[in-house]
Amino acid sequence: MNIEKFLGSKTRAGIIKYLLFKRQGISMRALETDLAWSFTAIKKQVDSLLEADIVTIKKDQTKWSIYINDQVYDLVRRIFLYSLEFELQKTFSLYPGIVEKYYLGKIFGNNINADMVVVYKTTDPEFLSDMKNKISEIFVDYYIDNVGVVFMQSGDFQRRYRLADKFVLNLITNS
Repeated sequence: MNIEKFLGSKTRAGIIKYLLFKRQGISMRALETDLAWSFTAIKKQVDSLLEADIVTIKKDQTKWSIYINDQVYDLVRRIFLYSLEFELQKTFSLYPGIVEKYYLGKIFGNNINADMVVVYKTTDPEFLSDMKNKISEIFVDYYIDNVGVVFMQSGDFQRRYRLADKFVLNLITNS
């Protein structure tokens, strides 16, 4: 799912990603600095999101802060998490036969001790390094800076499963 095409604007999608995964309660000037887009582009998209009741602006004496509307927050987050998962799946498809399975964790609402676990077959370290970089880029594109991704070789995963390893069993039951 191309979230920019869905929303009709890369800037609009970027603002929502920032509010979902980085922080809410930010001013348009701070968004301008953090996202490196022009103030007018950000203002135009925030105004559009206001009209759609996606965001609200809380005003106090010193600043205006942008928040995602509480009534749509969960729905918007699920849409963006779906888009994030889609991007990850697309990346895994670039490496056919390497990624055996993957498990989505904390970021996706699952109760495992990592944000994502990738079980892979033995492969060339160069492919694995390239895949790790692409996954990192995807998370950075969603303004998720601190992400815990565990890479586990398929043989190690099977061995730990046979030994009833707590991490692997938790992975299987909670994702």
